[in-house]
Amino acid sequence: MKCGFCGHEFGEGDGKKSCGGCPGGCHSIHCPRCNYKNPLEPGLIKSIKKLLVKNDIHTDKGDT
Repeated sequence: MKCGFCGHEFGEGDGKKSCGGCPGGCHSIHCPRCNYKNPLEPGLIKSIKKLLVKNDIHTDKGDT
């Protein structure tokens, strides 16, 4: 995940998941560097990224 404010790249597990200040509960990931509230990445986007990374790894093995 990339912070929309400072550009820091971090894993969802590295960010703060609950700020305690949002009504109804916080449904965002806060950047560990600047604490900016980033929306959660939709599952569809995560799936597409995994496919692209998987295909990129297979493509790199054939190129020498």
